[in-house]
Amino acid sequence: MLVATLQPEYVPVGITPLLNWTEPSNLKHCDEDYLIVVLALSMCTQFLLMTYVSFAIMQPCSMRRKQLIESQQRTFASFIFRRLLFQLDEALHPSLEAERLDCCLRSSEKVIQAIQLFRRDALKVLQPGHNLSSALASDLYYVLDEEEDELDSNGYGCSHSKVEVTEELLVCLLYPERKVSVKK
Repeated sequence: MLVATLQPEYVPVGITPLLNWTEPSNLKHCDEDYLIVVLALSMCTQFLLMTYVSFAIMQPCSMRRKQLIESQQRTFASFIFRRLLFQLDEALHPSLEAERLDCCLRSSEKVIQAIQLFRRDALKVLQPGHNLSSALASDLYYVLDEEEDELDSNGYGCSHSKVEVTEELLVCLLYPERKVSVKK
């Protein structure tokens, strides 16, 4: 179509060609029209290029995915903290029916298991090991409803906890030997 409008010998009857090479052109009228067309095409090209670059830099889907992963990490961190408190509370308050020495040994084992479980899950939050997609994060930071219900029924639910579990808190619990610098 473009070739037909540029070359008058191929133009169908009734359609005026853009350029008629056989006749001298009226440069005043022709130049203004072409300048407007070229300017409009240039503006459209710049707009499309600007849109492409902004999506490449900003990546709105990536930002939303990152926020979702961070939310899942915070929820999971809160869960493992509350689970640690619950397991330590259970381990340190044994039943009165058991023998004293046997009870202390089982209590010690339960404390060690609770701490090991917390350490394993806290490292998942602090050092995921690889770049997470939102699907992988939901599998990695998954909490069973039964576990959450058990914590809630024993007074360790989300609504009962007033502690905000941050990465700094997890690091302090995971590595208590590290000195924490306090800002004044």
